[in-house]
Amino acid sequence: MSNIKVDSIKGHDPIFTIDMDPTANLNVNGTMSVSGPNSQLAIPKGTTAQRPSSPTAGMIRFNTSINGMEVYNGTSWSEFGIGTGNAGGGGTDNSISFDLYNSSSLASFASYMQGRKNSWAGSGTNYQYETDNPDQQISDAQSDMYDGGNRTQVRKDGSASGDIGYNSSGGTYSDIIWRPLGYSWPLVAIAVGPDSTLTRYGWSRQGNLGADGGGGSPNSVTVYNNATVQGFDMVYAWLVNKAYNQSSDPGVSHLYCTVGSSRWGSTITDGFTTTDYSSNSDNDYSNYESTSQKCFVWTALVSKGQTNGSISASQAQTFVDNFLFDAATHLGFN
Repeated sequence: MSNIKVDSIKGHDPIFTIDMDPTANLNVNGTMSVSGPNSQLAIPKGTTAQRPSSPTAGMIRFNTSINGMEVYNGTSWSEFGIGTGNAGGGGTDNSISFDLYNSSSLASFASYMQGRKNSWAGSGTNYQYETDNPDQQISDAQSDMYDGGNRTQVRKDGSASGDIGYNSSGGTYSDIIWRPLGYSWPLVAIAVGPDSTLTRYGWSRQGNLGADGGGGSPNSVTVYNNATVQGFDMVYAWLVNKAYNQSSDPGVSHLYCTVGSSRWGSTITDGFTTTDYSSNSDNDYSNYESTSQKCFVWTALVSKGQTNGSISASQAQTFVDNFLFDAATHLGFN
């Protein structure tokens, strides 16, 4: 065994490699003290934008945009060691990284949730919806449910995108990433804000969304206000019931929800920054925005059923609970 002592080793661009025997271990030894480490291992660091353009599986780095470690798993960057756990005090670190800023992770989440969405209904909330052509709207579908309505937009800071398509692979509006969950009931989409700023973002719907001549006074219901649901301890949800009780048109309800967690290091300054809707059931809209970071915001178009009236807060809670149970399963919360 030989020892070589040097102040630094500098490699040539673009790749500097240290080759080792496949059965060998690399030990980095330093001196530890009761009060703290006297030595450390510093690894490469940089912003999200400075990630390697062609990473390989196993690469690790410190991301200064999120102030945490991340590893490349072969398809995406995954964060670790981020959150509000107490591992530093000798306890268990319960932090789970928020990786939905990564487009492939968001796409994987959307695909999983699309396969589960028909199980989210509460009792009596299982009426089928399907989009027409083009796929960003419902028009006279399912017993004249809409008259040229259901146009859904992504919102940011009071402005709205163009109409999203439920059959598309998703897209971006400004720096908000959104993904749809398919064309049939329930019509759901999810969005994630930028990864470096506290951002006000959400969803809106507009158009002639109700039955001809009205059918009931639209009303709004606070479903959850900073609640803990399925392990997510920052949940806000808001429901708008539109026109209902017509001879041929079912109820119309718009459900909006912000999801965050202390295990993600989420920040929500106002779960209901903007909530607004029209009282005119023949020319109506609803708007929802919340201010958050390391969260996602989702929306669903739901109904209690054919001519059965509005959805109650408890029925909406069942829908949210079921959605978040599947989200927790995929995201590692249960």
